[in-house]
Amino acid sequence: MRKIFRYVLLGYAWLFLAAIVTQVYLAGLMVFGQEDGKSLHQGTGYMLATAGLLFLVLPALARAGTRTVVLGVVLSVITFFQPTITFAREESPFIAALHPVNALLIFTLSVLVVPRATKLVSEERAPARRAGLSETPTT
Repeated sequence: MRKIFRYVLLGYAWLFLAAIVTQVYLAGLMVFGQEDGKSLHQGTGYMLATAGLLFLVLPALARAGTRTVVLGVVLSVITFFQPTITFAREESPFIAALHPVNALLIFTLSVLVVPRATKLVSEERAPARRAGLSETPTT
């Protein structure tokens, strides 16, 4: 099962990173006046907040190591609370201004998860490669 979860973690990490980049694009649409930009950005943000919760369990199920599990937990928590930061817009614009800063942090942590997940998959493939190399060709 560990092998399957390592592949799932790698695929999910790439998908999540692509979704974060897409979210930044949607923020650009909102800033530059596209009619549906705001609703697209908000809707995608809520989906990402929910989707990020998988990082609470995927690294652990993949037996990714303590640092990667902690990275996944932090990524999950800050992604979950990302939409709520904007609720402070009226009361405290200084807190609401942390929204794009937190987005940069989410992006950075996502970028850090991908090579870690790639390494885990490489570790799974290494025994298969070694087994293939140890076989002697028959003629």
